[in-house]
Amino acid sequence: MDVLQTDPPAVFYETRWENWTYNSSNISKSDCTNEYCVSDEDYIAMIEDYISPSTYEWVLISLHLTVFIVGLVGNALVCVSVYRNHSMRTVTNYFIVNLAVADFLVILICLPPTVLWDVTKTWFFGSITCKLVLYLQVSF
Repeated sequence: MDVLQTDPPAVFYETRWENWTYNSSNISKSDCTNEYCVSDEDYIAMIEDYISPSTYEWVLISLHLTVFIVGLVGNALVCVSVYRNHSMRTVTNYFIVNLAVADFLVILICLPPTVLWDVTKTWFFGSITCKLVLYLQVSF
């Protein structure tokens, strides 16, 4: 019988799991259904505790949501006002519309994945989407 003798991974030393105890005394590989040798219910609970937002992160989320809504509405209003008023169609205002569109795209493409990453410290959408979002964030 092969015995698994390992230290807990570095993830457990982070602030959210510092009270978690690890029992490495003679746990066999056949008893383990996951890499931490805990029951599946405890493993799922650990994952949920790790990715669920704390109070500070809820404040961060609410501030980002406010910036998201105000930014989208404000930039859309800039574009609509220049489009509807023919007297505002000047070179300077076209430049401002260009900046509003760029800001609109940054808020739409960059803000939600960044908030998700900052809160959960995990990427849920696969490697292709990760590369695509990073490319779009650099582009916009």
